[in-house]
Amino acid sequence: MTPYILVFGGSRRPQNNTDKALALALDELGGGDFEVKRVHLGDLDLPLPGEPSESKDPDMLKALVTGAAGILIATPEYHGSISSTLKLAIDNLGYPSTFEGKTIAIFGVAMGPSADNALAHLRHILTHIGGEVLPGQASVGSVHKVFDEDGNCIDEAAEAEVRGVAARLLEHLDNSS
Repeated sequence: MTPYILVFGGSRRPQNNTDKALALALDELGGGDFEVKRVHLGDLDLPLPGEPSESKDPDMLKALVTGAAGILIATPEYHGSISSTLKLAIDNLGYPSTFEGKTIAIFGVAMGPSADNALAHLRHILTHIGGEVLPGQASVGSVHKVFDEDGNCIDEAAEAEVRGVAARLLEHLDNSS
């Protein structure tokens, strides 16, 4: 079985900016020795913590995280933090979390000047539950000015930052195997 990198973004809005930036990272990951599996969190039926559910999606997500060689997470910054969609996904990974011991790369996008707050919160959450978050991240501010109406990146520096996060994840995984 080919090892894989699990990729997901924290936005569920149609044509969101997180997915536009994530497309750059996915392109970068495509050149590696790993299969890439993309999960669209908005397509999953994830219950609120403590609520009963017959959905099989939490178990499917746990299995994907457990089997992943590495994980790439992209988060939008919503009101100074990560999205509720992303937090709900993390909360559905159980305790102890299936992120424990996993190598994780992160980047964020924001309409404001940076996604630094969301990235700080995400790094804190992932580290708290035992994830091994790689140093280095990309914070793409004013993301609405970084992509044209067709979703193409028009900011070379932002593109290099996002691709750099994916490239560092590949490098780390290649050196670890």
